[in-house]
Amino acid sequence: MSERLIFTSATTVALVHALDDAFVGRQPGVDFGQHAVAAALAVVAALAAIAAFGRLRPGLRAAIALAFGAFALVNGGLHVAHIAVDAPSNSDLTGALAAVAGAVLVGLGIAIALRHRARGPRRWVNRAVGAGGGLIVAVLVVMPVGVAITQTHKYREPIGEPPSAAYREVRFPAADGLRLAGWYAPSKNRAAVIIVHGGGGDRTGSRDQAALLARHGYGVLVYDARGRGESEGSPNAYGWGWEHDVAGALRFLRGRPDVDPERIGGLGLSTGADVLIEVAAERRDLAAVVGEGATVRSFADYRKAGLDALAPSSWTLMAATRAFSGSAPGEPLKELVREISPTPLLLIAGGRGAAAPGGGEFGLSKMYAEAAREPVEFWGLPAGRHTAAIRERPEEYERRVVGFFDDALVKPGSA
Repeated sequence: MSERLIFTSATTVALVHALDDAFVGRQPGVDFGQHAVAAALAVVAALAAIAAFGRLRPGLRAAIALAFGAFALVNGGLHVAHIAVDAPSNSDLTGALAAVAGAVLVGLGIAIALRHRARGPRRWVNRAVGAGGGLIVAVLVVMPVGVAITQTHKYREPIGEPPSAAYREVRFPAADGLRLAGWYAPSKNRAAVIIVHGGGGDRTGSRDQAALLARHGYGVLVYDARGRGESEGSPNAYGWGWEHDVAGALRFLRGRPDVDPERIGGLGLSTGADVLIEVAAERRDLAAVVGEGATVRSFADYRKAGLDALAPSSWTLMAATRAFSGSAPGEPLKELVREISPTPLLLIAGGRGAAAPGGGEFGLSKMYAEAAREPVEFWGLPAGRHTAAIRERPEEYERRVVGFFDDALVKPGSA
């Protein structure tokens, strides 16, 4: 079988999955046109590559096969993983076929490279140039696009039963109409806290924080962000569009007879912290905010944080994320955090990974705390892991977080 026929067949299988993912097997609540740009890009890229493949030099043929194979493997692999943990749904079946096609394309790329190895006195120079060029393309294009695929195609996992009988199943609309699912523990002190989970998680990832606040009498609303758990919509691990989910959660709590509408706070973990920074900057019905593990969520954030060394790959990452998700980020967090005052803000950051550009999570959250106006507090944990303070420092976490919400939300004699 010819190289071109193998490439055409495998790429067509991957393209069929892309169209299924965008239009036929799209997630519940997703408009028909939300992923039209991603589908159009897939069609153009696939057809152009198929048309040109036979006329390209072996090195380019190998590179294109490897790149297309990597993308199909990443996307299809997520569907295979979902089938392994839950029943197949939506575009999982074509996704599994795309994973096979991706493996075929990667194998084809390797075979082409080995079959057409450079020969003659300049072969080592040619190989070095090819390897260097391949590395640059991998770092600036293949890897960022692969990450963007995972950030916008993370599969849903089963949610299971509520943590205890204190919680009840709830469903409510986001501000843009998507139906969200969650758990709610009624308030005993007239105050309530919305908990927003991290980008790749769902409501189950904030059980510990919910239990702590409920134990102190707070109403607690934990829910699956759009595209996660049992909520409608497409996933986006950077939290683009999640501000509509928080707006819906606020509306839900304001309608609760056990909650004083002026005593609603928010606690965000990782991406959830980024989202609450945006929400608190743009509206005043959050009376207090705790953000743990805030980092970056847009190309502008990278630039504002001085991470210019990462600009080329981060631009590709964010551009691909916009294309795949059909959504866009809000304003830079460093700018938004200045607008939160007079709402009280507590930022928590772990220190592991502080050697990363920008100081990692610790450096970025500290930068946001310094940019914010009073009242703001920063609790840095130099040896702490990402969003793990409640497990690593439980007593201090309880004292700081509960004390912060008590000061901001629980007025004398209100309990």
